Amino acid sequence: MGNTLPQITSYRSLKIPKIKSPCSTIKKSRSLREYTRNTSLVTNCVNSNNNNRRNISFSRPRSLPPTDAEIIDIHALRCEMSTSNIDEGEKQLIKQLNYIHSCVRKDKGLFGKITENLQNKHIFSNDEPENTHILEQTPDEYNMDYQSIYLQTLDGEFIHAYWIYQVGDINSTTTILYLHGAGGNISHRLEVLQLFHENIHCNILIIDYRGFGKSSGVPSELGLYIDAQAAYDYLIYKQKILPENIIVLGTSLGASVAIQLVSDPLNRVKVAIFENAFISVPEIAKYFLTYAKSVIGITKSIGFIYLFDSLPKVRRIECPCIYLTGLLDPLIPTWMSNTLYNETLSSTKRQLYEYPFGKHNDLPVMKDYFENIQSFINELSLIKSAETDQLVLRQ
Repeated sequence: MGNTLPQITSYRSLKIPKIKSPCSTIKKSRSLREYTRNTSLVTNCVNSNNNNRRNISFSRPRSLPPTDAEIIDIHALRCEMSTSNIDEGEKQLIKQLNYIHSCVRKDKGLFGKITENLQNKHIFSNDEPENTHILEQTPDEYNMDYQSIYLQTLDGEFIHAYWIYQVGDINSTTTILYLHGAGGNISHRLEVLQLFHENIHCNILIIDYRGFGKSSGVPSELGLYIDAQAAYDYLIYKQKILPENIIVLGTSLGASVAIQLVSDPLNRVKVAIFENAFISVPEIAKYFLTYAKSVIGITKSIGFIYLFDSLPKVRRIECPCIYLTGLLDPLIPTWMSNTLYNETLSSTKRQLYEYPFGKHNDLPVMKDYFENIQSFINELSLIKSAETDQLVLRQ
């Protein structure tokens, strides 16, 4: 559904400024070393105890830093926020990186390499529609206050995002991390974001994955997971939003990314919402390509570089979850959301909403869509209040 983003053929060396922050050396995990074999990004940090300079080495693609908006270095943010317990902060970062790498296929295989371009085209429609790397609108055209920013990920990509905010205390309202589906860019989702902005009265962070819109790099399953983690870290470390005020919402491909993000127990959220979610890429292939059923039946991952395998991940999710699905969706069958919902057994509360006339991209305009989400959130508040009252009575 589109070619990959054209790559810059000429590069210039980047001088990375020395950043003083109380963070000691982070040793790269085995999975991270496998991923970072090229040039290294060296960030100098100062240990607050002995003031010795140490190096933290991460690989960085040779992407030129953008100049049209503020750049937030997620790695530097995490270093700065680890002042109280540096060792614990390092362990948490390594643990999260290991988990992200454990969620993707390591070996492409011969057939996978042959079909790599085909899979990129159909899974990441980052060049559709035409001229999709040009933003057509901005949030202020929809009367929403916003800031255009870039998030520099842990592996050095620059992810473009809109931070849309409500007036007042940031933790006095809910914040939604919106992970969109394949195709288009963040400017194509502004009408939907306006509906959330008005109906839920929330702050919103929406990102373009690497290779989408104005973001650098080329999309991949691993890359999308790292981008989502960077967005979550921005809310926690930069905006200092409490986890109990964050809602992660993913649609279609973004639902798979959202499932991976919240399946990590370190990424605590108030609610996770999965709209038109699918089980895995091989299962979608079986749905569309009947001749592939016998082959995929032998091994679900044969020939696939990208799996986005959500079924084992939903079994680890503990936060409250909402599944939303349109019964007329021509791309993703409804039974996939049902299957994922039934397997989300560890969730403290879960709900499945089906919309009889809903298709793939129009659920937010369906009747009761926002009422369902808001009622679910209100029920959580009632449950929390009841638990607090019981705790007070016991004391």
